[in-house]
Amino acid sequence: MIPFRTQIKFFLKNPEGVDVGAFMGVFQRWIQQNALEGLLIDVADYRHVFEGPAIILIGHESDYAIESRNGQTGLVYTRKHQLEPDLITQLRTSFRLALFACELLEKDTSFEPRLKFRTDEIEIRFADRLQLPNRPESFDLVKNDLAIVLAELYGNNTARFAPVQQDARHIFTIKVQGESAVGISDLFHQTSAER
Repeated sequence: MIPFRTQIKFFLKNPEGVDVGAFMGVFQRWIQQNALEGLLIDVADYRHVFEGPAIILIGHESDYAIESRNGQTGLVYTRKHQLEPDLITQLRTSFRLALFACELLEKDTSFEPRLKFRTDEIEIRFADRLQLPNRPESFDLVKNDLAIVLAELYGNNTARFAPVQQDARHIFTIKVQGESAVGISDLFHQTSAER
């Protein structure tokens, strides 16, 4: 079973004073430079939408968005196409691409102070209400695959995860908490290691 859309959100450590509008120029530059894997199409400004994504880099296979939902600003990566053969592969790919984008943002000199992402807390959303409604059975369907991918990602550092809430009005979301806060680059290199 592969969800129609998988989302991964990495939260900013230092969201105070971040000019969200600056992501417009950064994302447009990424399109011009083919900085990310896959076909990148356009950048959209949705800052007028309450609790929604503020700036979105729209791609064919994936979207990247800066979002401040629940007061927590971060990068949300969305895998839009079922290109992988199974959920484990889809999660590995999603983590690799999300972490690469976070690493690029941390290295970008457009932001002062420089951006820094947290790795001790991650949000994973399965935006597929048909296959994975926000119910306990959905967690049972994904927990073993997610445990494998998180063990690869965090290595000896334990990562705990659980559903955020079980309210059918919201998409199925899992909160991941890592015991030690390793850097974005360290996690990205874990995703690039041969399996």
